[in-house]
Amino acid sequence: MAIHPNSLGLRRVVAVAAATLSVSIALLGTHAANAKTAGASASGAHTTVETYDNFNKAGYSLSDYQQKWANPYGPGELAVGGSRTFTKGALQVSAVPFRTGADFSVFDHLKYIAVSTKTFPVPSSGSVEISSTIKAATPGTQPGRVVHGTYTQSGDPYAEPTLEGQQAGVVMNVIDFSTGQLFDWFVSGHTAFPLIERLPSNVTGNAQPGDPGYVGREKMYTQIIKEIPASPGTHTVSIRFTRGPQGSSVDYFFDGNTVAHVDHVGVPLDVQNVPFTGIYSSLGAGEELGGSINSLVIGHGLFSLLDAFPFQHPEAPELSVSIPLSERLFGQGATGTFDNFKVKTVSR
Repeated sequence: MAIHPNSLGLRRVVAVAAATLSVSIALLGTHAANAKTAGASASGAHTTVETYDNFNKAGYSLSDYQQKWANPYGPGELAVGGSRTFTKGALQVSAVPFRTGADFSVFDHLKYIAVSTKTFPVPSSGSVEISSTIKAATPGTQPGRVVHGTYTQSGDPYAEPTLEGQQAGVVMNVIDFSTGQLFDWFVSGHTAFPLIERLPSNVTGNAQPGDPGYVGREKMYTQIIKEIPASPGTHTVSIRFTRGPQGSSVDYFFDGNTVAHVDHVGVPLDVQNVPFTGIYSSLGAGEELGGSINSLVIGHGLFSLLDAFPFQHPEAPELSVSIPLSERLFGQGATGTFDNFKVKTVSR
């Protein structure tokens, strides 16, 4: 959505978005599955594979799209000149250059996001793997561009280099809004990276301070695991969440190759002493979430990720950084082509 750095207006946007999201989630289970059952294997595992959307219906239109995808945070870049088209059996979303920005919380990140109107249950023992194809172009990005800002409490200067995908990314999301846990693939013009994060409750609206499910400073984290080269063209990205008696894990695949594996979902990588890019350090111990992630939804969109963690969260005022719009919007943009969203569920 077109977000402007006016705190009162943003609070109103956040409230509306949270309410819209709650309604969307309540309706997620009403859509019938289009699952293809592969049956039980000799080991007793039961596998289903569903093509959720391949944009291949004759005359696929916006109304078809809106049956499967919702924009709970508004139209984003579409409201200020961006485009969304359905051609040749694929979805293309384009915003070149980016025109929306916000110096508030995570709302600069969302240039465009759509979320599936269906949830996908996670078996108590087994896995859910979500995949799609992505073709990304991110003109205007600059290798190693340094973003400048100011620490709001101390007045000290802030300056950090950024990855290409942080400046502009074409993204597939796998989301559990009830816990705030996310798994993402960011694809840009020349690189790609998997990201793992747990959003705080002041973003998801899933709980209030003092509630058992509340996510604040000790539990939230956002971390870029690994950056890899990505040639121009179409790539297949997959994210597999697995849980069972031994705990939970997530695997990230790029063109069929394993790029990253993370155990103990919900516990930050640096807390686990797992190597990662160092973007960003966590503030707390997190918590194991395997037993709490019972369903997932799919997201896709265009993003930037230029802020300093923890993104102006009220529980970490000493780390709050203000970044002016001139540093956030410097002529970069993104065009993403999405296709073949599939969900593979294995129950054991």
